[in-house]
Amino acid sequence: MARKRDYRVRIYLPFFLLFIALIVLETRLYDLQILNHHKFFRQASKEQVRLVEISPKRGAIYDRNLEKLAVNVPSYSLYARPGKISRPERVARKLSPIVKIKVSSLTKKLRQKKVFVWLKRKLSLAQKKAVEALGLKGIGFVEESKRFYPQGELASSLLGFAGVDNQGLAGAELSYNSELQGEKGHFWIREDALGYEIPFAKDTLQALVPGKDLVLTLDSVIQSMVEQELSLTLKKTKARSVEALFIDPQTGEVLALVNKPDYDPNHYSDYSPFTRKNRVVQSLYEPGSSFKPFTANALLQEGLTDLNEKIYCGESIRVANHLFHDWKNFDRDLSFIQIVQNSSNVGVIELASRMKKEKFYEYIRLFGFGSQTGVDLPGEGKGIVRSPSDWSLTDLPAISIGQGIAVTPIQMVTALSALINGGKLLRPYVVKYVHGPDGKIIRENRPLVIRRVCSESLSQTIKSLLETVVEAGTGTRARVTGYSLGGKTGTAQIPASNRRGYLPNKYIASFMGFAPVDSPRIAGIVIIKEPTGAYYGGEVAAPLFGRIMKRVLPYLNILPQKGELVKTKERLPSTKRNLKKHLTSLFSSAAANLNGSWLSFLTKY
Repeated sequence: MARKRDYRVRIYLPFFLLFIALIVLETRLYDLQILNHHKFFRQASKEQVRLVEISPKRGAIYDRNLEKLAVNVPSYSLYARPGKISRPERVARKLSPIVKIKVSSLTKKLRQKKVFVWLKRKLSLAQKKAVEALGLKGIGFVEESKRFYPQGELASSLLGFAGVDNQGLAGAELSYNSELQGEKGHFWIREDALGYEIPFAKDTLQALVPGKDLVLTLDSVIQSMVEQELSLTLKKTKARSVEALFIDPQTGEVLALVNKPDYDPNHYSDYSPFTRKNRVVQSLYEPGSSFKPFTANALLQEGLTDLNEKIYCGESIRVANHLFHDWKNFDRDLSFIQIVQNSSNVGVIELASRMKKEKFYEYIRLFGFGSQTGVDLPGEGKGIVRSPSDWSLTDLPAISIGQGIAVTPIQMVTALSALINGGKLLRPYVVKYVHGPDGKIIRENRPLVIRRVCSESLSQTIKSLLETVVEAGTGTRARVTGYSLGGKTGTAQIPASNRRGYLPNKYIASFMGFAPVDSPRIAGIVIIKEPTGAYYGGEVAAPLFGRIMKRVLPYLNILPQKGELVKTKERLPSTKRNLKKHLTSLFSSAAANLNGSWLSFLTKY
């Protein structure tokens, strides 16, 4: 019996153990497939399915004549599969001189416990071929596109640049990034246990949409002319920087925007933040005497002077406890025309003292100072215009001659355009239109009048007044034979950042102007910061402006007037008669339409 019982145990025990094992297995399968199905499904998906993003082709950027300024070129991004690399340090030593990355950094990446890791983005074709020649296992490439600027430094401040992921980081590339970048494509790639892609197992989640193209208002020929002249001036004057902006005063379209020194956007990381900064739009400065036309506008609109009133202009004038000096001792009576023409501080301050500070502040703000112009570029400065309640007794006279106020170059040119285009303050802009891959225009920028700042008759008066500055005043070095130009010089000291007052022997020379006088087609400003040697605006900035106009006006198909410029002595009486005629028209219009102040008349019409 005992043998029989042992025999049965030996027979049934394996079946019993197998039964227990089956129960355990079934329980485990139930746990995996039923109770924790979602948990392990997600874990497996992470290891076997990878979401891949593909960046679309970024939209191109053209100038107004469809010259290419920003395009895309093929590039090759290097990746590694660390699990397939047995000797990471050896591989790193071979790659380092080609991809320009330290051996230690590459080794660290190659030792990561990941299926996929980027080693270097956006390599050239030559680098790709050099890496492929090494025959390294576990190394591969993904073809991408890289932003390329075929004109190099040309218009770099306006264009800006794009980063490694083709995202806009500055300039128009940043402000129009949403239009340029398009929409990324998304799809799943399924991989086997060894990390290889499973053929025909790719699922598209979102189709790739290419970016839209920009057509700028910029004229690359004018831009090139201005850049060449500014580069020569920068070298000659040994200035800290030179800036320039030129726009169409009738539309607000930016024709040229230059900052020197500038940078090559293809290698933007090699340059300092100062060099990459768009100082024309972002940087503030005291305008000095170039602000006087706006003071003159306020005085004429308020009827506080006339063109022939004479003011004694000596060496200086005292206001409260401060002594304001003139740039030269005229020691004689000057008419209002001569005061502007010769940029007399004493004369302007004497006349400005007739105006209430609140009224002067209204005119300053009317022209857009203290506010952004709305230009479609990033980082625009607002300037500094303090409330009249914070003004001391010396602030009104100081501001009337361009001190104690901070502006941007683009504010100055925008305000000047309003003075000479009939009184319309326009929003400046750099992008003419946006179009899709099919060439269809999707968005178009058009001239936008923000408000009226002066009457047409007063605008004519101001134009004629500024013409005398170039013909016989401080801006004679801006003259161009055969053409009529108007403008205003400026020489300003640089405020000290850590104390009151100004830095010794540090100046900003400027000239803002327009041409032709009768029907302005172009208006602009040139600014030379901290020049060595001569520093007056009439000495260094006016000649620069004249050289630019000498090249640009013929390019714009503006024909010169017949013969040489008429001698100054012969033209001035005629100019005075024109000024008197315009002023008479101005006051007649005011008498017929005004029931209050000049400003209410302007804002109404």
